[in-house]
Amino acid sequence: ELAVTDPLTGLLNRRGFEAEMHRSLAAARRYQESGALIYVDLDGFKPINDTYGHAAGDEVLKRVARTLIENVRDSDRVARVGGDEFVVLFPRTGRDGALARAEMLDGLVNSALVNWQGRLVAVRASFGFQLFGAEDSPEALLARADEAMYAVKKMRGQVERDKRKA
Repeated sequence: ELAVTDPLTGLLNRRGFEAEMHRSLAAARRYQESGALIYVDLDGFKPINDTYGHAAGDEVLKRVARTLIENVRDSDRVARVGGDEFVVLFPRTGRDGALARAEMLDGLVNSALVNWQGRLVAVRASFGFQLFGAEDSPEALLARADEAMYAVKKMRGQVERDKRKA
């Protein structure tokens, strides 16, 4: 279990998520099902670490993890796949249901506040949404969701702000 779990958040790590994604896509092929993937990247995470310290950043990551995992179905999969990157897999889900859940998660994460030593730290994230079906490969699906997330980030001007703060 340690090999597929992120020790900080308790979520699946990249390896664990990739195994789950392969299973979900195999089921989609076998049963002609659809689903969706959300790629989540925190906005302005480096300045949180730089301003408040890495322990504060860890609290933000744990808060995002809790928010995501507490607001999905048991059959959905949530993972931390990078430093400040998360994914949520919605298997056996139609477009409208998946989009509604993605929008709900976006609202919850982007309204979250972490109380760090008496100061409120706002959590901000960009979400990329991608549908999948029987013909999708794991690599292509993840790449499309990542591209969708960066399109949202770019539209909001967050890419340039993150680059300036890096």
